Amino acid sequence: MTEIKSIKDVELARLFGGSNFDSIISQSLQVLNDIPELVSERNMDIGDTPISPMMIEDDYTPIFFSPEVIEAYKRLVEIINAPETAKEYSFVLLGKLGSFGGEKCYIVEKLIDCSKKDDDLSSRMTKTDEDKLKEALQFALQNGYNFISLGHTHPNIPEEERMTTIASYLPEEVKNSEYIRDAGLNLSLQDFISYESLYQFFANKGSIRTCLSVIMYNEEIAMVSKENSSLNRFVILMDGSTGKEIYVSSKEEFDEKKVIK
Repeated sequence: MTEIKSIKDVELARLFGGSNFDSIISQSLQVLNDIPELVSERNMDIGDTPISPMMIEDDYTPIFFSPEVIEAYKRLVEIINAPETAKEYSFVLLGKLGSFGGEKCYIVEKLIDCSKKDDDLSSRMTKTDEDKLKEALQFALQNGYNFISLGHTHPNIPEEERMTTIASYLPEEVKNSEYIRDAGLNLSLQDFISYESLYQFFANKGSIRTCLSVIMYNEEIAMVSKENSSLNRFVILMDGSTGKEIYVSSKEEFDEKKVIK
């Protein structure tokens, strides 16, 4: 994949198939033009352009998480809500194609940590240990996993830091129309760029389904997968042991609560 360093590069690469993010990309560019120090001082560009998971088409294929994965997920939510450990942690989810009620599903069995050392981590940028990632992917291929997701966390950052994000500068009407929430509760262009590398790597390697997963500090898991150049979000996520649903945001909920800060 051609190296992508800016929003303009993203536009040229056409990563999103039929998904339409043109409006929010345009609005984010306007913010960066109006406040150039967001780029010059903090290098906030593709890493800070917010994309709401609610703007992605829904995929109703059920995803079931094993007790091991549920335990790791709950622990990560706890960690990213504590000020001293509120960082972006990298991981890989591994699962297999299954059947539920005669319909296709995926059963996620493992969550493998792929983070760099704690002192290298950031609250605003994902830093993946490439050696750990390669080992995780090798393990997946050697053990018959056909659902592989690249993932990371979005921590609960301090209020003063939230106020320096692109999302905080967007007009209220844009936040409403694009379903943009507080910093940490959206996806970013950088998330999709990181996932694109995984998607391209497995594109011609048989029937392996790839995915982008983000665990947010409000307990939401956003899982986005690309097939035939189309992005879709898995919206039926469940604890495989209890049948309890895992939180996935919806446009209806956003309209009701108007979660904008």
